[in-house]
Amino acid sequence: MKFDPKEGTWDGDWPEAKSISDKWMQQAEAVNKEKTFLLYSCPHRLLGHLERGRGNLEWKEPPSMRLKARPGSPGFSVLTCSAFSFYPPELQLRFLRNGLAVGSGDSDVGPNGDGSFHAWSTLTVKSGDEHHYRCVVQHAGLPQPLIVELESSAKSVMPVVGIVIGLLLITAVAVGGALLWRRMRNGLPAPWISLRGDDGGTLLPTPGLPKDVDS
Repeated sequence: MKFDPKEGTWDGDWPEAKSISDKWMQQAEAVNKEKTFLLYSCPHRLLGHLERGRGNLEWKEPPSMRLKARPGSPGFSVLTCSAFSFYPPELQLRFLRNGLAVGSGDSDVGPNGDGSFHAWSTLTVKSGDEHHYRCVVQHAGLPQPLIVELESSAKSVMPVVGIVIGLLLITAVAVGGALLWRRMRNGLPAPWISLRGDDGGTLLPTPGLPKDVDS
């Protein structure tokens, strides 16, 4: 059965539809209720659902950016422009050399577990020319295209330097502990044990020996 809300009538494609329509049309209150729902209540509810969902449809998260260089084949370096945690997934990465476009390089986009996306683009350049390049990103979450500078080599080396310093400190502590253990095993006091304080500078008694023997 089909209901025409403007006419307030029911219709169908089979013979019994006429008798059913006549019976339903006798229920004026039910007809008016269906008419009000289809003409007013239903469209109003649908618009409300659309407004509530519009925030999710229009969600924009700008990307976090990074441009790094790493050694490639002999005489060349590989620049990697990376974009993290952005939405929607439509994003454009391009490389500039001294302000002029040189292409987008090899690139890819992938999803994250939280609904955002990540992307990267690589470009092979001559070693020593890395500082001439920039990365440009265009995304709906950015008010204008963003130019990304090359990450300094000093910043990239800092984690490695920290690891080396940490290993050196651990080695120094281990060597110091071994020397102290050998010294005490030979009956010598630890370097920080204080003297008696008399003019002769006599050491404290050695544990386990009579006082007269130690003096």
